[in-house]
Amino acid sequence: MGEPPPGRWRRVSEILRWRGPLLFCILAVREFLRPVMYWHVFYIFETDVAHLPLPEAYSEITLDVRTYTRDLDTEKAKAEMAAMNELKADEIASRLKRGDAVAIVYAAGEPAGYGWLSSSSGVVELAFGFNWIIRPDEAVKYGNFVLPKWRGRGIQSSVNAAVNGYARDLGLARALSSISTLNTQSMSLAKHYSKARTMKVFLVHIPLLNWTIHRASGSPFDSRFTKPA
Repeated sequence: MGEPPPGRWRRVSEILRWRGPLLFCILAVREFLRPVMYWHVFYIFETDVAHLPLPEAYSEITLDVRTYTRDLDTEKAKAEMAAMNELKADEIASRLKRGDAVAIVYAAGEPAGYGWLSSSSGVVELAFGFNWIIRPDEAVKYGNFVLPKWRGRGIQSSVNAAVNGYARDLGLARALSSISTLNTQSMSLAKHYSKARTMKVFLVHIPLLNWTIHRASGSPFDSRFTKPA
């Protein structure tokens, strides 16, 4: 039997380090059941970027943040994100081309993480083909990523502050976001800001039947997400 690739072991060690053995076991069971059933549970949050003070970054290290769009240093943004080996170059280019913005955080002079902001309704996926409904005065924050060596340093708080500020500069009213209940790192950001969730979304996908069961509490599911065609 062949050995698991190095990337898989790296992923296992990261989960154990940042989420602990209990969540590791839950995630392992979910992966084991993937051919039969796979599920997600998300909390949905809304940030008022028009009227309330914006949440501030709380990293204790010196960071620089720059927001890139299709009209500003696109090639630089694509090269720096591609070098982090989390997104493929064509996916990065596609997001920038459709008008999404990305905030890149720099630590010690190197890119350490990033997060996306989109105001294009029906193109940002939550899971299983269900896409966000984004109204004209809204945008959705998605796709946050921090390099493993920089995790635990408050990088996400700087990304969050940057995209919220950019949304305000665009004249928007709300910035939306989703966090998996199994993502303890991102949930700690919401707890730090004492953010109250507006929805809880349950998705269960059964591949053999090509069925996805969806449920929501707090608001109707169809008020925020479109069904796959």
